[in-house]
Formats: sequence, structure tokens, C-alpha cells
Amino acid sequence: MKMGLILLLWFGIAPVSLAQSGNEALTEIAMTLFWNHRTSHIFMGANAKQSMAILDTMAVTAEVLQQRAMFERDIEKAVVMLEKSTELDSKMHNTVGWSFLFAYRDYPRALRHLEAYDALTPNFDDTDVTSPVSYLKGLCYRSMGNHAEAVREFSKGIDSLAKKQGSEWVNYKHYVTRSISYLALNQSDKALADLDSAVKNSTSDSPLALYFKGKALLQQGRITDARRAFQDAQFFWQANRAKGISQPEDDTNLVTEEDIAEALK
Repeated sequence: MKMGLILLLWFGIAPVSLAQSGNEALTEIAMTLFWNHRTSHIFMGANAKQSMAILDTMAVTAEVLQQRAMFERDIEKAVVMLEKSTELDSKMHNTVGWSFLFAYRDYPRALRHLEAYDALTPNFDDTDVTSPVSYLKGLCYRSMGNHAEAVREFSKGIDSLAKKQGSEWVNYKHYVTRSISYLALNQSDKALADLDSAVKNSTSDSPLALYFKGKALLQQGRITDARRAFQDAQFFWQANRAKGISQPEDDTNLVTEEDIAEALK
């Protein structure tokens, strides 16, 4: 129930969707995700039935198949459409991989599509809006429990940007993400280095980075320092709430105020 609510809130879907069947709720999540990830909303204002009627009049292209998948209530049929769209246009591997990763949580399939997209430009780490494809691949590996490969992929994007523009220009959430895999590998020193960089790069004091810093310190047995980090995370969470700053910070690394309070126990 908690995970379902988190996903619905993540994709901007009203919690009433929890009353739907599993397939219907998942399809609605996928539909909202596809809307947010598209560059043109040609059906804005039309309901699903009206949109499908419009699509039925259009020639079958990769883009049309992707849009049909967005409105298809049968998940299996939607998956077939998404797969077919990549056969018609190899660039679709990016959006389709992104969709399997975040909407369907099908990590092996997502990784396959992201690998195919990455292979189109083997000497360049393409960036999708805010995240390089290596970051998305790292999330797939992390979700499948392969943290060593996750670190390798996360490092591609982090190290490349740090080399080109300086480490201060790396998205602090990427440092947090890599630190979580370092912690899973019991490499707390590397995790702490990443989290110090994350704290430095965040535009405001980050409860997210401070929370995982506490986790890293706990792994080293530094109980007092860990408690201080958790207390700081709690303080800045409450301060951010008072300022009207949106929280949680990162849907990929979902940390709530309850998580921080539990850590302080």
C-alpha cells in the first residue's frame, strides 16, 4: 500500500487510483509518466477515448505507437507497442527504456533498451533532460542488486561532468545515488566522500544527503557523529517545510521525515 501511494504521488496521480485494479492503476501511472516525458502534447485536453480515436486515424509510426501505448489499458498490449516503436525508430530506445525503468519497474527490459540507446553513440554519454543514460543504467543495475555495476555506470556520468566542468557542477543527487551503492558494497569511506560532495553541491541544506551521511557514519560505528547527521537532516527537513520547499527531495532515493525519525531512534 505504501509503495502504491508513493508511486501515485510520484507521478502526480490522485490516491483515489488505489481503488482501481492493479493493471488499471499501473496503466494510469504509465500514462501520466508518458505525458510528462513527451515533448509535444498534441492531445492535451482530450480524454483517453478521444485520443485513441485521433490516433486511429494516423499512420503507424514509432511516435504513434508510443502514444497508443500511453492510452492502452491492457499492459501486455502496451508493452508490445513500446517494443514495436523501437523497431521503427531506434531513438525510441531511450524513452521506452525510461518508461520500463520508472513506470513498469521492469529493470532487465529497461536496461536492454537503455543499452541499445547508449550503443547508438558509443563515444558519448547522452543526457536525457537532467540525467545521462549511464545514470539510468546505474539505477537498473542497483535495482537488480548489482551494486558494483551500478557504481561503474554512475561514475561514468559523474566523472565525465567533473572532468569537463568541475565536480561542483555535478548534480548532488547523483552523488547521493552512488553513495547508496557504495554503502551496499560496505565502502563507507567512498560513500562519505560522495555525501560530502552532495552536501556541498546542494543549493540548500539537504536532508537527503545528511540522512545517508548518517547511514555511512553508522556503518563505520561512529554513533555520535551519525546521530548528529540525522539530527541535522531532521532540522533541515523541518526548516525546508517551513519555507515551503518541496519534499521529499528525490523520488529515486525516497527519504521521508518518518525515515529520519526512525533512524534517530
